[in-house]
Amino acid sequence: MIQKKVLAGIGALGAASMLLAGCGGKDPAESLHDSMEKAVQAEKPFQKEQKTLEKLEKKEHKLYDSAVKLNMDDYQKIVTLSDQALSNANQRKKHLKAEKDSIDDSKKAFESAKKTSQEIKDKKVKEKAGHAVALMEKRYASYDLLYKKYEKAISLDKDLYKLIKDKKLTLAQLEEQISKVNSVYEKVHKQADEFNQFTKDYNKEKELLFCK
Repeated sequence: MIQKKVLAGIGALGAASMLLAGCGGKDPAESLHDSMEKAVQAEKPFQKEQKTLEKLEKKEHKLYDSAVKLNMDDYQKIVTLSDQALSNANQRKKHLKAEKDSIDDSKKAFESAKKTSQEIKDKKVKEKAGHAVALMEKRYASYDLLYKKYEKAISLDKDLYKLIKDKKLTLAQLEEQISKVNSVYEKVHKQADEFNQFTKDYNKEKELLFCK
């Protein structure tokens, strides 16, 4: 059986995507803190969509494993499983879009924090705020790339399942498509790692800003 890599690119973001809620009490830029928290609240749907995507990815992988174990004597079963996988891909695309909408809402909410950070008079606080803002902007840019890569991965998955339903499919053709799919998911994983790192770095800067 030709192995297809586990599709955990988006689901793996969950643990790192939770933004800190601050340390409470009075801080030197309370309005900045409030603006940052609005961006956090806007990402709640994002976290929910990640969990849904992770479940769909696991289901898709099981469908793939079941389909490739069969031979052409079980052609109708192959078609049924492939159609279920195609439906799964469409669902993932839908939830991915909802996830991106949440990030876009967060991005809009964060504009207020960006403006507020520039109005802070205390130089040290302003510098720390500037670092946090810069990291968050890099994080948003990283997600945009992740979204595009994952969207391409879903498209290649769909091509794969259409190919599996072809009675004239050769082993070479299947191997070639699996190679394409695995290659793009490697890029998804790397981009997810970058996104996670920016999230962690932003959390640290935010903690320094409001807890020190």
